[in-house]
Amino acid sequence: MTERRVAVTGIGLVCSLGLDRESVWQALCEGRCGIADLTLFEADLYRSRMVAQVPYDEATRFSVRERRRYARADQFAILAASEALADSGLLESGIARSSVAVLMGVGANDLLRNEMYYADAFVRAGGRPHPSGILNYLNAGSADGVAHRFGLTGLRASMNSACSSSTMTIGYGADLIRSGQVEAAVCGGSDALSRTALSGFNALRVVDLEPCRPFDVSRSGMNIGEAGAVLVLEPLERARARGAHVYVELAGYAAYCEAFHATAPEPDGVAVAALLGAALAASGVAPEEVDHINAHGTGTVPNDRAEARGIRRTFGDRGGRIPVTSIKSMVGHCLGAAGAVEAAALALTIERGVIPPTIHHAQTDPECEVDVVANQARVQPVRCGISTSLAFGGNDAAVVMRHAD
Repeated sequence: MTERRVAVTGIGLVCSLGLDRESVWQALCEGRCGIADLTLFEADLYRSRMVAQVPYDEATRFSVRERRRYARADQFAILAASEALADSGLLESGIARSSVAVLMGVGANDLLRNEMYYADAFVRAGGRPHPSGILNYLNAGSADGVAHRFGLTGLRASMNSACSSSTMTIGYGADLIRSGQVEAAVCGGSDALSRTALSGFNALRVVDLEPCRPFDVSRSGMNIGEAGAVLVLEPLERARARGAHVYVELAGYAAYCEAFHATAPEPDGVAVAALLGAALAASGVAPEEVDHINAHGTGTVPNDRAEARGIRRTFGDRGGRIPVTSIKSMVGHCLGAAGAVEAAALALTIERGVIPPTIHHAQTDPECEVDVVANQARVQPVRCGISTSLAFGGNDAAVVMRHAD
């Protein structure tokens, strides 16, 4: 049986730059910064309060009962899935909802509500915490919420591989479609800010006191963020037959474990090169066909250096001429949702021929010998691109996308 090609037919985005795909895309292309002082909870005791917080009032979008059921990250997932499904027209196409998979990546998930529960139970005098504050802390919350909201009764899974979680879901969804196990997949991820996550990254001293500067010689860390991002995948042939808008073809992906260190990347780019090589091989794409890389680009010294070295190992001298960008300079590091946000940006880049910039960039670090798209969007055709996710524990993943024609 001929392996089915996979199309992206719907995209939904919620992040610090906006609550819908087109608002976020416009802000990305304009180089707007969504990183600012934290207001979601008190932050006076943190070394850095610079985060990418979603400008969001849940009361305007969910009922009291729904807010009790859905955590903040779950709500982001539902909003993004709603936009992506409407964009694709999938559920109006006559598809059996039992044949649609829901695959969501997560990270910190509902830690914020857990923290509130703990405070009510053990810190505040006379506190009476609601059971939903602890009982709903499940990694599967976002996937279950999306599936329940849209009556999707097919395969369901939740992945937690740190910052590569949602990239993994996109690759897994593509595999399920290629093998014929499902007819479509709602893939992506969501994550929300929490005290625990912010404290952890501050304790590691990997957060910047200012908006981050990936690949810049003066970079000094990341800014964590929150987001929800969803891509709808389906067989390319089916999408064309029903007249769906096809953003890109998802050519392939790879997952790779560095097995080097719990938090630090392998420094010489060997692991990144192995990941990129595996992704290209799985996609049937030659290195010279790649026009753009949407980098993991956290803004930490070790990560950016290792990623740049991996790019040069993979593409040789041409690795210094392939346009590279890190949208984390605008949307922060969205943890479990990061890979899906960046995959969505790559799909839009290929479809529209605009590469969003890496902002706050003054001078590329000599140890990061790549062509950084600095401060202003670059208008140029992109036929094929790669999005990388390099996570704690060495849990790396990459997706390869190309024009569907």
